[in-house]
Amino acid sequence: MTIAHDVSAPQIDRSADEHTTDLEAAWKRWHISRQRDLAVSHGWLSLTHFRWLDDSPAALPGLPGAYSAQRRDGATVAVAFADVSDGLRLAAGPQAGEAVHGEITAEVAEAGSLLWLRHEEVLVELVLRGGRYAVRVRDPQGPERAAFKGIPAFPVSEAWQLPATFTALDAPRAVSVDTARDDLRQDVTAVGIVSFEVDGRQYSLTATRGPDDRLFVSFRDLTNGTQTAPWRVVATSAPGDDGSLVIDFNRAVNLPLAFTDFGTCPAPVPGNDLPLAVTAGELAPLRVTGPAAP
Repeated sequence: MTIAHDVSAPQIDRSADEHTTDLEAAWKRWHISRQRDLAVSHGWLSLTHFRWLDDSPAALPGLPGAYSAQRRDGATVAVAFADVSDGLRLAAGPQAGEAVHGEITAEVAEAGSLLWLRHEEVLVELVLRGGRYAVRVRDPQGPERAAFKGIPAFPVSEAWQLPATFTALDAPRAVSVDTARDDLRQDVTAVGIVSFEVDGRQYSLTATRGPDDRLFVSFRDLTNGTQTAPWRVVATSAPGDDGSLVIDFNRAVNLPLAFTDFGTCPAPVPGNDLPLAVTAGELAPLRVTGPAAP
């Protein structure tokens, strides 16, 4: 049995189920909010194309202009070229809305992203991954967004809201990991170990630092490939002074790779493989494109 809520669902009606726990009610509010965030016009569901840039200008499907990566003044920059009649416009910054006429350049930081150009409703996003520039197309009319009905999930269970302990590393360290793309590896920054117990057995996972002093834990488990995406991630509560925290696997979420073939999501660090089935959190979504499509 799974739980799924339409993205247009209204606020939770507690009177509809007198047996709803505070945990379930809070989860449902969070889950609806997450689905709505995912379904925004130019969110992850809108991705329709990914292309690495090199020094040969190339077009993007259905869009005007030509795109490349060039060495300029000792640095590599992304380059776009279009005629003013093409209707390509800048999408961000103080010049947003201005037409592109001729050549323009842009840069982003490693692992960064820039919503760079717009053609009608469609955005061209610039990213830098592993020292290489790429562009992604974000189309609000894309097939995954049009078909999206919500994210299925396991039933909420208090058994998966676990007390845990965080042990910080002496110093944060970079770890090279695989990604959702076969042609890309990236570095993530490990900050410590989160330890917890399931059914009387101890487990430990490496964590990275998130906002508001929370920790992010990316993990694999025995549900991957059958019920869930290839890997998921869960945010913990902020550790207390003694390192105590809560890891709530009910809020384990899919990364963009579960919704699109055009993500660059870093995989879990080596060793973050749980030899058990984490029957909590988000299930693999229904897809209408890519290998996971019916």
